[in-house]
Amino acid sequence: MRKTLKQMTFIKRYFMISFGIFTMVAGFYYFIMPAALVIGGVSGVGVLFSELFGIRVSMVVFILNVLLLGLGWLFLGFKSFYRSIYGSMMFPFFLFILETFSPFLDMPEDFLLYTTFGGFFLGIGFGIVIKYGGTSGGTDIPIKILHRRLKLPLSVSLYFVDGVIILAGVIAFYAERGVSTGLYEVLVMVISGKFADIVVVGSNTLKAVHIITDKPNDIKELIYKTIHRGVSIVPAEGGYTQDTKTLILSVITRDEYYAIRNIIATTDPNAFVFASPATEIQGDFTHHWEDE
Repeated sequence: MRKTLKQMTFIKRYFMISFGIFTMVAGFYYFIMPAALVIGGVSGVGVLFSELFGIRVSMVVFILNVLLLGLGWLFLGFKSFYRSIYGSMMFPFFLFILETFSPFLDMPEDFLLYTTFGGFFLGIGFGIVIKYGGTSGGTDIPIKILHRRLKLPLSVSLYFVDGVIILAGVIAFYAERGVSTGLYEVLVMVISGKFADIVVVGSNTLKAVHIITDKPNDIKELIYKTIHRGVSIVPAEGGYTQDTKTLILSVITRDEYYAIRNIIATTDPNAFVFASPATEIQGDFTHHWEDE
């Protein structure tokens, strides 16, 4: 039976984004907070302030997200601000609900257990959010600012922001923990990043997307306009039907998966689409950041 690609509805999209954010919050609340691991991001700052000053983590995350939204509007414009509102507000909201009504799980104090499952749920949740075109807000904003204003590569911006937060946690608790928890915190980030990649579009960040379609020009123009990616156009013929079609080939990042999926679904839902890992990329390929 032939399967057509359907456009994602608004309700389903935001349901899945909400589910992804809740999965992130659950992983953070049940596995990261009990171990007081100062992972990267605003949530890590929340743990740090909670341990030092006894402030609710959800309150710290909410205040910082509001401040960062203001910075995003100031330095990145309204579009970035608008895209970040939902995730920035829902994360502290779900965290507040769990802090208020749910106790921690009754588990032994095993940092490897906390690290593994915390990273797993954070990564799965973040992957779902990205896959459905959402954003978790928070430190995404200063990462964008560093990338755009200082022309730093995205990876350097990410490592710098998260690295500063993790280092602050190591320094704050060095007397009682040494550097061991800092290593666990780095491990959380590695595990979560890996699972996020797998959820979005497989185990590789970059994918070569192959689209066999009867509407190549429409899809090509929307790809140019929406995600600013180049494409290759190859004439194709069905081996069995001998129908004349067109193959469109484009290399995309995980953040662009949702957009290109909806482009195909709205333009030619009967198109044949498959993606394969894209490795050893040579030539003119740029990791676009959203809103650019």
